[in-house]
Amino acid sequence: MSIQNKIEELKLDLIKDRLSYEEIFQRHIVDGNTYFFSAFIGDTNKEYKTKTLISDFFGVHIHEIVFVGSGKTGFSLNPKNLFNEFDSKFRATSVNKDKSDLDIAIISPALFDSLSKSIFDYTDSFKNKWKENEYYNGDKLQEFDVPICYKYFEYFSKGWFRPDMKPAGFEFCVNNTYQELKRRLYQEYGRKIGIGIYKNWYFFKDYHMNNLKNLYYKVKTDII
Repeated sequence: MSIQNKIEELKLDLIKDRLSYEEIFQRHIVDGNTYFFSAFIGDTNKEYKTKTLISDFFGVHIHEIVFVGSGKTGFSLNPKNLFNEFDSKFRATSVNKDKSDLDIAIISPALFDSLSKSIFDYTDSFKNKWKENEYYNGDKLQEFDVPICYKYFEYFSKGWFRPDMKPAGFEFCVNNTYQELKRRLYQEYGRKIGIGIYKNWYFFKDYHMNNLKNLYYKVKTDII
């Protein structure tokens, strides 16, 4: 099925009210092969090899790892890049940094709880606030109107650990390092990765179903 056909099928599922939001979430975001592996590189076995590598680094089960984003569907559901095809920016510029990332969700209560305790200890019971880290410093800090630690708390309260907002120097891989995981996957696929760690499926589903509800109103009113 072409990417455009997949987009039209998603739109129909939304406007025809033939599936609930949770069913649409399951069908279009969770189920099926990942576009990057099945259609882009043509080797679905590598999806499982990659999940196994990630599971080893984080000490989680392979079924707790889900590819998401345009790498999963073949197109973006981000409101800023809605329905843009995977690698569309790279095809326009031929600049490597414009290649689409591989986005990965880890849904693991055990890992999330372990990280909660580790960060609590790392920051001396959060007495040590952090205003910048490896990802946000200098001019990039202008993206926020509060210190990064408070943005971190905001997402953490939503059941989502965002590595880009962690304290500087905090290592969250159980085995080896996140830098090494990124290095290996970049060496294999020439792409950056983005990882989000969720407390459980409730929070993971809520994030995506809210996006689907917003998309429903856009489709219904013919904005897209």
